[in-house]
Amino acid sequence: MKRDKLIDFLIKPPMWFNVIIWTVGTIAIAASQTLYFLGLGLKLWALPVHIVALVFLILSVYAVLTVVGVTKRAKNSPKLKRFFSSYSVRAFVYTAGSIIFNTCYVVFGIIIANLEQSLWLGVLVGYHVFLIIPRAIVFYKKHRGKGTREVQNVRAYAYCGFALMLLALAVIPVIRMVFNDHNTYNYFVSSIIYVNAIAAYTFTKLGIAIYNLRRVRNNADMSLKAIKNVSFADALISIYALQAMMLKELNTGLDPLAHTLNPTMGGLLALGIFALGMYMLITGVKKLKAMPAEDADEPESDAETTDRQNEPEQQTEPTTGSAVRIEERADVQS
Repeated sequence: MKRDKLIDFLIKPPMWFNVIIWTVGTIAIAASQTLYFLGLGLKLWALPVHIVALVFLILSVYAVLTVVGVTKRAKNSPKLKRFFSSYSVRAFVYTAGSIIFNTCYVVFGIIIANLEQSLWLGVLVGYHVFLIIPRAIVFYKKHRGKGTREVQNVRAYAYCGFALMLLALAVIPVIRMVFNDHNTYNYFVSSIIYVNAIAAYTFTKLGIAIYNLRRVRNNADMSLKAIKNVSFADALISIYALQAMMLKELNTGLDPLAHTLNPTMGGLLALGIFALGMYMLITGVKKLKAMPAEDADEPESDAETTDRQNEPEQQTEPTTGSAVRIEERADVQS
């Protein structure tokens, strides 16, 4: 299969490919350092050189790992095999990564918002806090909840729906600041480059979110559906923020349209996310009520099951009638 061939190539690429990576990486890093030495490192046109240098530096380190055999040994790891073979495992690994990324964004966002005295960045930080909550709830309920696995998944789905309703309310301050034309701050590069980079990232995220929604549509794992719904809601908010940023920063001359379009789309966005969360909450509660009551109890632990299986079977004493019949059969045989 093409996928297996690609994995094998990434785990053990040919030496000529590694040589190309190391050569291009060395040239790019040397060019980046030369620009800084000449005092041109902070120029706008030098930014692509720095990006290429960083990318090939990472690839060069990875190439070294393939040569010494680290990637080949990692391929035989049971956890890594499970990661590549199970879509659900990959989804929850990505969810954990999203939680870490959003947490880092919140921490650095608070610092930058205070340094820049930017209320807009502060509002975005608040939105990301409420974006962490539903993912964290699903992750916790999936792995630490009580009851059977199915009950854990349905509870995660229902609680995630409630968290999405809170997320819809947290988006309202963002919409209000967009309406009041306060969605701006100083970019470290030109606004055009920044908007284009955010646009590429946002549309890629939306496409992946829609693809994942279609993929889990018929999946029985409710927790998996929950995290994909959160990713879809996140992508919708990113699209709205991109629209507001483009209408403001690119000076398109469409101020009257932006004044009408931004609050309208924002209101529909918040209403849609709230409706999605309410649907998940109601659906999850109905499924929980339809389940047997004993399924909601805490399952027996593995240690308790092992102890019970290792207990010797108790010998019961025969009743008086049984003992008499046994003695009679013994006399007949004798």
